Amino acid sequence: MDGIEIKKVMENNFPTSLAYDWDNVGLQVGTLNKDVTSILVSLDLTKEVIEEAINNKSNLIIVHHPLLFRAIKKITLDSYLGKCIEMLIKNDIALYVAHTNFDLSNVGMNFILAEKLKLKNHKPLDYTTEEEGLGRIGEVKDISTSDYIDFIKVLFNIKDVRFIGNIEKKISKVAVCGGSGADLFMKSKLQKADILITGDVSYHKALDALAIGMNILDVGHNIEKIYANHLRNLLVNEGIDCKIEISEVNTNPYQFL
Repeated sequence: MDGIEIKKVMENNFPTSLAYDWDNVGLQVGTLNKDVTSILVSLDLTKEVIEEAINNKSNLIIVHHPLLFRAIKKITLDSYLGKCIEMLIKNDIALYVAHTNFDLSNVGMNFILAEKLKLKNHKPLDYTTEEEGLGRIGEVKDISTSDYIDFIKVLFNIKDVRFIGNIEKKISKVAVCGGSGADLFMKSKLQKADILITGDVSYHKALDALAIGMNILDVGHNIEKIYANHLRNLLVNEGIDCKIEISEVNTNPYQFL
């Protein structure tokens, strides 16, 4: 499969222009001016993911979280970053990133999460263009907070969550933002969401949300891994006919003891 065609499909659905200025998206290592025989999709890039790609004979890895965020002044093979770059280049594996452009797209991360949550009439929570934006907000059938938390844990197959707020509150409107979306707690409150589902909520942000009566459910950053199956289906439906595999490497750095 022509790598340039894969790039076109990605950027038609997730334009790099959607990404925040601080982000680094698109092709990060290697070239797409080649025949792509196999794609590996992962949430993150680690040595283990690269080794999996080598074993699978994948010559393109698509990830959500960038390997390279900021300009680097040197590449040394004694560093973790340098070793990853070396492994990619030596094995002719291109690395392509779809990060905040994927988050903000109307067919991207937060759309996927809203659909998974079965939110009705959902729309962007924080518009960045006339049509796209960060997070989603929509309606659910009235349910208690404790029952909704149980539903979320089963839905995303997670054992532990962190909750901030009033457990007695009824829920009928839900805001969601994959990754680190705690900054959206005020917008969620202003749009009358009963709960914000996100990850990476800091101690002080939790206190701020508690002070205004905004419930937050911290489900962790790693739930974004559900994007991989959606992306594979999208690529197949767009005519990408090479092998596309989902990484089996667990890149979640946290263990709950």
